Amino acid sequence: MVNNKKTLTLSIFEAGSYNAFYIATQGFIFTTLAIYFNSSPFFISIMFSFPIIAQMFQIFSSQITKMYGSRKRSLVINAFISRSLFVVLPFLIYFEVKNPYILLIMIILFSLFGTFVGNTWTVLMKEVVPIERRGRYFSLRNIFSSITGMVMTFVYSKFLDSPNLKMGLLWVSIFMAVFSLLSAFLLMKHEFPEGGDKIPKVNISISKPFKDKSFKDYLIFIFIWNLAIEFSRPYFSYYEVGILNINPTYLGYMSILNSIIAIMVYLFFGTMADKFGSKNVLTLGIFISTFSPLMYFLMGLNNYKSVLFMNAILSAFAWSAINIAIFNLLLELSKEPSESYIAANALVGGIAAIIASLIGGSLGNYLKNIQINFLGDSYYGIQLIFIIGFIMRIIAVMFLSNVEAVQRPMKYKEVFSFEGVLSKRREINMPFEWFRRTKKVSKPINETMSDETQEITNSQDVPQLEASNETPKEDIDESIEKS
Repeated sequence: MVNNKKTLTLSIFEAGSYNAFYIATQGFIFTTLAIYFNSSPFFISIMFSFPIIAQMFQIFSSQITKMYGSRKRSLVINAFISRSLFVVLPFLIYFEVKNPYILLIMIILFSLFGTFVGNTWTVLMKEVVPIERRGRYFSLRNIFSSITGMVMTFVYSKFLDSPNLKMGLLWVSIFMAVFSLLSAFLLMKHEFPEGGDKIPKVNISISKPFKDKSFKDYLIFIFIWNLAIEFSRPYFSYYEVGILNINPTYLGYMSILNSIIAIMVYLFFGTMADKFGSKNVLTLGIFISTFSPLMYFLMGLNNYKSVLFMNAILSAFAWSAINIAIFNLLLELSKEPSESYIAANALVGGIAAIIASLIGGSLGNYLKNIQINFLGDSYYGIQLIFIIGFIMRIIAVMFLSNVEAVQRPMKYKEVFSFEGVLSKRREINMPFEWFRRTKKVSKPINETMSDETQEITNSQDVPQLEASNETPKEDIDESIEKS
């Protein structure tokens, strides 16, 4: 008999070991490594985005599974191929083979084989984690992942801050190789539920998700969101390391601060997603994330410490909410066969990443040596990318408002009014519906709200979940009239 509890426990440890490795393929750590390999901004943009680009090949997941004979075998073989590549990295650094094309090929192969791992793992998690526990479970998993990432970020930053950069990168690459192999070994111990290891009988059909109204709106949002993120994401760390030359130890401290706060709020946002709906939490997270590119636009050598400190706090709240909610929203909107929906999500995200990396990389190459004077203040050309990224994130929130998903009204106690002193409760919907692109005719209050509670569920295919029954209708009507 398959032990689902064992798989869920192993998945938490796998997340920790994988993140201890994966954290070095992101941010200032990987940017330092890429610059050591003589990579240009265009190359860095491609390497940062290719893990997302490669996900579009998930449409071939069923064929890959058939080739291996089972889902479990596909999961394990692809994991070992993709993650064992980094065993080569220490040798490249030791013998000073500084060829950016070799590093690019490693990232491409890692991403390509890794995307089949991600597809199979997502299907496995959908089968073993009950829907009512997903928010809390993935919160705990992300907490453990954040702890290992936090510890290893500190270790990596200390290595990079050593006088001998080559030796520092050599130790970073050794730890990457060890943790990548450990994570693959832990995946090998995962077990599928009874019958879940069988080869899917139905091939992945990309057309089906695009005909699903609620999921099609979600795919449009995913395209805009990935376009916004992948366009500017490589340049946050490139601006820190390649232009401002910020001390790696300080960057490591800010990353640790970010992880500590993320650990503290993961469970909060996980519970919020279970209680009020993943869409509400995701919208809140994206809205908070818009502040990051603005802060980087205003950041310079004279104020980078305070800006990075504030950004570490805000981005922890933003990405904790986003990481929890966007995966839960995908599972919520996916129908059977779920591989088709997961593949469609990956395909659209991959196309957006290709466009973003090509445009962003070309623009980065053009702007890297440009300085702009505005009203007597000097800005680096790269900072223009942050302004564009800010605008694109706002647009992503607008498209998210059209996605049909479970939403529940959120309650708060008003504190800036006399009624707040009397502890009158208010029940409202998340205000992000203001971002809707199309106006809809409002229904009378008595048609949209029952005497007990209000629940917005735009798709009858989404499971109906209970909301709390604590707010009298008279208070709701009074609140709506005042607002």
